[in-house]
Amino acid sequence: MTQQIIIADDHPLFRSALKQAVRQALGAVVIVEADSIRSLQEVLADESDFDLVLLDLAMPGAHGFSGLVYLRGQYPALPVVVISGSEDESVIQRSMACGASGFIPKSASLEDMTAAIRAVLRGEHWLPRGLRCAAPGVPDDSLGPRPGTL
Repeated sequence: MTQQIIIADDHPLFRSALKQAVRQALGAVVIVEADSIRSLQEVLADESDFDLVLLDLAMPGAHGFSGLVYLRGQYPALPVVVISGSEDESVIQRSMACGASGFIPKSASLEDMTAAIRAVLRGEHWLPRGLRCAAPGVPDDSLGPRPGTL
């Protein structure tokens, strides 16, 4: 069965980069785009059988972590990876505490994005190298590649 991924980000150029990362990670895949929390809600209302959501925290309709909290409350089995322009540890910690399966800074390389997508779809948590301590309650060995192993 073909995997289905939602890319929820309000920047078309970044959605294109994420589509490239998803296709590189998974090959044949169905990608649905949402450019606001409202459009994300509409996509999920029409069909909720998705394998992953890549979620920008700062898009129209989102207030802080409201989009992530909404997804965790309404679709608890659906893995969500937060995509953010912020690399602040408090944002990463709060994302993970709110139920994110991973965190990808927008400055991440295509290889890191690909690694994150694959890891989360395997049921693992993922954080960028150097940010392992930022995930309270997530075992260190369940996160992305250790520094120097890419």
